[in-house]
Amino acid sequence: MHLLILSDGKKGHENQTLGLAEAILRRRTGTYEISSISQSKSGPVADRRPDAILAAGHSTHPFLLRLARRYRCPSIVVMKPSLPSFLFSQCLIPEHDLKPGKKLKPNIIATKGALNRIPEALPPKTEAGLIMLGGPSKHFDWQTQPLLAAIEMIVSQEPQRPWTVGDSRRTPADLLPLLAEKLPNLEAVSHQDSPPDWLRDQMLEAEVAWITPDSTSMLFEALTAGCRLGTLPLTPNETRLSRAHDLLASQGWLTPFKSYSPPLPQAPAPLHESARCADLLLERLA
Repeated sequence: MHLLILSDGKKGHENQTLGLAEAILRRRTGTYEISSISQSKSGPVADRRPDAILAAGHSTHPFLLRLARRYRCPSIVVMKPSLPSFLFSQCLIPEHDLKPGKKLKPNIIATKGALNRIPEALPPKTEAGLIMLGGPSKHFDWQTQPLLAAIEMIVSQEPQRPWTVGDSRRTPADLLPLLAEKLPNLEAVSHQDSPPDWLRDQMLEAEVAWITPDSTSMLFEALTAGCRLGTLPLTPNETRLSRAHDLLASQGWLTPFKSYSPPLPQAPAPLHESARCADLLLERLA
């Protein structure tokens, strides 16, 4: 089996399609290639005829449809498409982007959030605790002082646990140094100094993870990695991502800080959406 992944150059989109491709190829022998939609004036090309084409990102959609027609193979879009969904063979759409209670069309798979590249076979957990910081966004109001106070309380509640905190490109530049100053026993790691697989490895090791709720992809990576998950206090705006966070909380997948009393509970079930979607796709496209 040979898969073609169309890339718009955004790491988050590529992470989702790679996670799905890798899950498919754990079930079928084969290969994948990544083709950039901007690599030539004529758009992406394939080294060999693909058996399916995967894409995420609105700018990839016209190329996905054109190449699927050219190679006469299925088109798989990993997001809610901006074009009508019937144009694609299969659409993997987060449940928070779908209308509640509406019957799904045969070519739509509802996913619990973003797919990722967390492996299916998880290593044993250690006592480690992980804190991950996003940054200002339209989905949540960012307030540094309540965030600092919450992190201080979390760390003081479980002093025996080795804690690591990491930031992201959106994190205010002064936040990580402030935490390192206030909590000298907290290991602070900047995204600028960490290798590409650092976050994945930390999540696979950590028993508990506290993440700012604006970092939606990190929430689902932590759940997939089997972490007990809490979210740090940010004030939500009424957007689809804040509603997605509230839905996860109501279903028991995560604990908001305002509801926290140690220890953090386990998720209600193992979660691996890349694997589940790979099984469904192979069944539907057989």
